[in-house]
Amino acid sequence: MQSRLEAALTVFDDPAAKARELLRLHRAWQSTSEIPGLLRPVIARAWQRQGSLPPQHRPLGDQQVSERRERAEDLSAVVPLLQERLLPLAAEAGNELVVSDDEGYVLWVAGPGPVRRKSEELGYVQGARWRERDVGVNALGTAMEERRPVQIFGPEHGEEDQHPWVCTSAPLFDPRTGSLLGVVTLSGSYRTAHPHTLSLVTIAAREATDLLGRKHDGELRRLALEAARSQPAASQRTVVVDDAGWVASSDGFGVGERIGLPAGLAPGLTWVAGLGRIQAEPLAGGWVLRAASGSAELELRAAPRPAAVLRAGAEITEIPVSARHFELLALLAAHPQGLETRELLARLESAQTEVTVRAELSRLRKRLGGLIESRPYRLTVPAAVVRP
Repeated sequence: MQSRLEAALTVFDDPAAKARELLRLHRAWQSTSEIPGLLRPVIARAWQRQGSLPPQHRPLGDQQVSERRERAEDLSAVVPLLQERLLPLAAEAGNELVVSDDEGYVLWVAGPGPVRRKSEELGYVQGARWRERDVGVNALGTAMEERRPVQIFGPEHGEEDQHPWVCTSAPLFDPRTGSLLGVVTLSGSYRTAHPHTLSLVTIAAREATDLLGRKHDGELRRLALEAARSQPAASQRTVVVDDAGWVASSDGFGVGERIGLPAGLAPGLTWVAGLGRIQAEPLAGGWVLRAASGSAELELRAAPRPAAVLRAGAEITEIPVSARHFELLALLAAHPQGLETRELLARLESAQTEVTVRAELSRLRKRLGGLIESRPYRLTVPAAVVRP
């Protein structure tokens, strides 16, 4: 669940008085290394993380910044939206707009000239890296660490040369994977601080994520159409996915929105949990996964760690399983005709209920794809148990 937004001050606070009180706390922390109890929890955690800082690194050159922009394709796609939403506010409030990548490198800076000149004196420039461990507690770096929108006011910053500033940041996430893409920030004089800025930056970040979600939906539709054009008239069961495993289309497989692809997936025969033995065919930006025919057998190894080893032709796939799942598989291997839930329950060594047995088998079937059928539960390939 999204944490409640917490601005650094309210509309009723006097920024100057607030800054004086925070400066007292900051100096106490600097002299004793003890975190004052009056701090906001997000700032207390950030001060706790800050250790001794390395010498400030030299900013990247223009060529390196351009290369990072090109690599950050999704981040680059949302910069125009962020500029449209936030630059008018930045100009009106005397703030600058900064967008950094997932490593904290500042890749885009825009805003009023006077503000930018002051931030340049701090080294807050294009190509600079502004993680907490580089320059101390700051909104950009703290938003990266906390993975949530953050507003840092005046002496809440870790280093005194940043105390004249208020900075409001929100992380930008990839809607497909949840991974961090970068951070969007508005920065200006602490006297311009306003709680509404946190809401505006947060809303802009969410709009950026929604835009990437729509872009991804379009990519999935393209994959589905491309696969349909190349598909044989009489085709076997097929799933079309992108490189991250998001499903573009499915014919004959019961799958959700996403499947787990094997690491290092390559064209040819392989095993995919939830699908079984498949033929993987590459598409631009994704894969066509077709059900593969042919014989297979299962070897259940008890040691050194429980595992189900599937042999299908020359392909060997080892799937680690828990001790409880190994016990269930061994029972099914010993009863190729199949067992009902109550029959499995009667043979299990550990005390369980029919509900828990069905739940465990449901999880196991998701891991082993088409290797287990139900009603009754039975293995679909010959199986042997190998014990030490």
